[in-house]
This record gives sequence, structure tokens and C-alpha cells, in this order.
Amino acid sequence: MLFAAERLMTSCHLSIDLVIGDVAITQGKSYWACCVDPSSYLVKVGVGLESKLQEWFQVPQDVVSPRYDPDSGHDSGAEDTTVEAPPPYAFLTIGMGKILLSHGSALTSRDPNGCTVPLPPRIGICLDYEQGKVSFYDAVSFRELWECGVDCSGPVCPAFCFIGGGALHLQELVASKQERKVTIGSFAKLD
Repeated sequence: MLFAAERLMTSCHLSIDLVIGDVAITQGKSYWACCVDPSSYLVKVGVGLESKLQEWFQVPQDVVSPRYDPDSGHDSGAEDTTVEAPPPYAFLTIGMGKILLSHGSALTSRDPNGCTVPLPPRIGICLDYEQGKVSFYDAVSFRELWECGVDCSGPVCPAFCFIGGGALHLQELVASKQERKVTIGSFAKLD
């Protein structure tokens, strides 16, 4: 089911709730951590360009996908001459107590199609704005889970996508250990 979740974003008939952080990152390195409830159906944790996240949230999901651009269908070769830009989003997919590490870029993966690993108690997200890179960590052992590029040509926001219900605890300030519970979907909403 987690492998299908990567394609789920293109045509989904489940309830999708997107929570966008209220503070945009425009420079430097930023780190935050969250605890995803292991009973959550499907949660995507990550970052994205503020303008693209808002655009995605306002357009029906079966019309526009945040992960895939439809092919023009023309085999002119014009697509081959463009330089591939980093994606405007970077999400780690979590569901049913596991994390999907995909595309062979996970440090723990030998399978080029991806693998699953157990969900750690806390997930750390580190955004290096100048490098255009986001890294996901097991925030308890500080073992890197996955790293990828992300478009940082504008303000970037933390983002959480809940598909079919789920919950997480967001640790806003790691140093002061203040936590806020965010619950979406089939659970009650708390602020």
C-alpha cells in the first residue's frame, strides 16, 4: 500500500488534508521534529515552495498532481533538452507504522524501487535552503533516512499531508521542547 501511495497523489478519492506551516523559510538551515501516530493511515511529512503548496491546495487533486506533470504526448525530443529542476515538494511517506524509502536514494535501501523501514519514535527534518536540499532523520538515533533536492527559489514551508486520517505531534522548537498536537481526518482536530 505504501508503494502505491506515491501514485495515490495523482488520482485520489480519499480525503486529503494539507497542513502548511505558518512560518516560511527563506534562508539558512532549519530543523524540526515530529512524532507521527503509528496508527495513521497515510501521512506525508516534508517541505514545499509556499506558492506551489497553496496552488496545490486550491486545485482539485484529480486535475493537478503535485508530484507528476502529465507528458505532452509528443515525442519531439524537446523535453530532453531542458535541465531538470528540483521538485517544488519533498515528502516522506509514512503509513501503518512504516516509512517508504523510495527511488533508491535512501541510505538504507538496496532495492532501486524502494523499501520500507519501521517508523522511528520521532522524525527530524532538516532543510538547507541555500543548498536546496532536505534531509529526513530518525530523530532519536540521528540516522539519516532519506535526502533529496527541493526547489528553494522562493519561501519554503513545512507541510504535512494526511490521507484517510492521521495524527502527529509537531515539535516546534527543538531546544525548548514545546509541542503542539495536529490531528486531521478521522480523528478530532486539535490546535
